[in-house]
Amino acid sequence: MSGRTFRQRRQRQRQHELAPNVKGRPSQDKEWVALREWCTAQGMPKSKLTLAYFPDTFRGMMATRNIEADEEMIRVPEHMLMTASKVRREVLARASDNGLVQSSAWRLSEHQALVYWTYDQRSKLGLSVWDTYVNTLPRDFSSVPLYVLSGTEPASSLSVNTDAEKWVAEHLPHSVLLKVTEQQERLFNDWTCTCEVLTKFNIESPVDWRRYVWAWLVVNTRCIHLGRHTTGNQQSAISSQPSSAVFQPISDRDSMALAPMLDLLNHNCQARVSTYFDTGRRQFVIKTLRRYCKGEEAFISYGPHDNGFMLAEYGFALAENPHCALELDCKVEMWISTVKANLNTRRARATIKSTDVDALVDVLKQHGLWGDFTLFSGSAELPYRLQAAMYLVFAAMKPGAGIKGVISQWERWQRGENTSVSEEVDLAVKNWVSRTCSEVAEHSSKLLDNIQAKQNNDARGSECLDPFLVHCLRLIWTTINKIAIESTSL
Repeated sequence: MSGRTFRQRRQRQRQHELAPNVKGRPSQDKEWVALREWCTAQGMPKSKLTLAYFPDTFRGMMATRNIEADEEMIRVPEHMLMTASKVRREVLARASDNGLVQSSAWRLSEHQALVYWTYDQRSKLGLSVWDTYVNTLPRDFSSVPLYVLSGTEPASSLSVNTDAEKWVAEHLPHSVLLKVTEQQERLFNDWTCTCEVLTKFNIESPVDWRRYVWAWLVVNTRCIHLGRHTTGNQQSAISSQPSSAVFQPISDRDSMALAPMLDLLNHNCQARVSTYFDTGRRQFVIKTLRRYCKGEEAFISYGPHDNGFMLAEYGFALAENPHCALELDCKVEMWISTVKANLNTRRARATIKSTDVDALVDVLKQHGLWGDFTLFSGSAELPYRLQAAMYLVFAAMKPGAGIKGVISQWERWQRGENTSVSEEVDLAVKNWVSRTCSEVAEHSSKLLDNIQAKQNNDARGSECLDPFLVHCLRLIWTTINKIAIESTSL
């Protein structure tokens, strides 16, 4: 999103504050008009939805008439769903034309196949029946951290060479940076695997890394999940469906698809919908479980995720997100490393060894209690997972503690047979949490100052990053700061 687009969104937000009952403004964008006509020509049933501009979400799907609870919002015919099985058939047909048919050499995952298809469609605009749909896809993903940090050449590691890249990497929460790092590794692996497979079919491999990054993010941000066809009736219906040269029926192996129109529905945490594949009409259906009035924006839910996940996966954050939390996994792991280092240098009074600490971590893993150490806003006490980990390790660190006895006592506590915890251990845990949260609060305050300075510079015309990305980072660090301050007194 460009700086101008972001400023337009903020202006609409301010207008919305003055006029809270304002409704969406139907879009007359030529790409949308063309998509609507194309969908009608392809046989998509009419719906009560149209694309519109809104003060808070910028662009989304608006109800043109009242939509009642338990009413279908939209249907997409099977032939308009692009799936991996269709990509496979298309590639095999091209390989046959080249004199090569090696179906056993097809080793692309669903995600990889759809990314390749998207990349290929972008490279042959004007020559495909899908042109109209491809023209409605985002031109870039400048608010998605991976898009900023993926570099200009294929690589398995993030690019932090330019000032903009360095700034983004330094201002991502640690958990988000780890997620983006994993995304980059998957992105590079998908690129490599796709090139290897297509070479075997004597088909030109992707050569434009930035276009491939774009295609990868199209699939990652806009795919719908179909579920899997497992019943005999469904499979027989699939096999009896006639095929065509352009569109092919869904395979029973398909669980995801790119779907025109559906990817224009925005996320809302309160949205309640049901989805299913109508095997009789061969259509994918979204049904709303709540009522929408005419002019209101209709939503779906991407799932109960915090803003860090939303930013990494979709490139946005919500001002009001009930799923936001302060993740302390990194802090706990750093603390465990410090404990082991102190034991190795014999600076600790405890009688356990550093290898005993590894054994304690293994116990937590065996009980499914290692990781996901999160604090939530408004919590009156420490979450159970964090309590369990802290109690076990701090109890083992007491002078004279035996590792087997500590584990046995902790397991009784974990089963509810022994609910008491020594005041010394309980105080040590609370002090650690308070100290850690104070550090997080101080760190997040400094980053918020940096972000504010960045926004001020961008407002003066020196922008080099998507202002919406900076805005989202501010939302995330504001929430982290709030939860950290609240949690210092738990």
